[in-house]
Amino acid sequence: MNQLTINNTVIEIFVGDLINADYDAIAIPTNSRLLPSGTLRCRVLKGAGHEVQVECNRIISKISNVPIGDAIITSGGKLNAKFIIHVRAGHDQRKLMLAIWNSLRLADKEGIRSIAYPPISKEVIGFNAKICAGIIIPTIKKFVLERNSNLGNISVCLESLPDYKDFENALKNIAEVPSILTQ
Repeated sequence: MNQLTINNTVIEIFVGDLINADYDAIAIPTNSRLLPSGTLRCRVLKGAGHEVQVECNRIISKISNVPIGDAIITSGGKLNAKFIIHVRAGHDQRKLMLAIWNSLRLADKEGIRSIAYPPISKEVIGFNAKICAGIIIPTIKKFVLERNSNLGNISVCLESLPDYKDFENALKNIAEVPSILTQ
């Protein structure tokens, strides 16, 4: 199983290259100052071009820092995606859940119809793909069930087959237990 449709929103997982993904927006992890750090963030910012980091710097000059659990949007620069949503997840499960929720809320507010995420927080303080999947996929489902969203496609882009299997299992679990998040 690689996708599930809930309330006209497709939730899917795929193995691929987030940088070249053809979505309205891609989400990437960030630090408090929106600076290049981490392999994925550096690759995305390099592909997007210097103008996106200039946007990040301009945002930070106004807000000082990105709080844990929050998300900021910039243009996608030279990427296929029109927007980049910079997600500051922090180092615990609750903060990751909050960050995913807030990034989905921001995407919806901005009229974004499709967004792709990496497994944000993977390998951070014990977060393996299974833990990330167990937080990210149910949070997406909860958002779709609770919000009357314009998001038509919410995807998780994975770099390896073992990670895919963990996210596939999480997707199967939310399909099998449809009411667990609404109680």
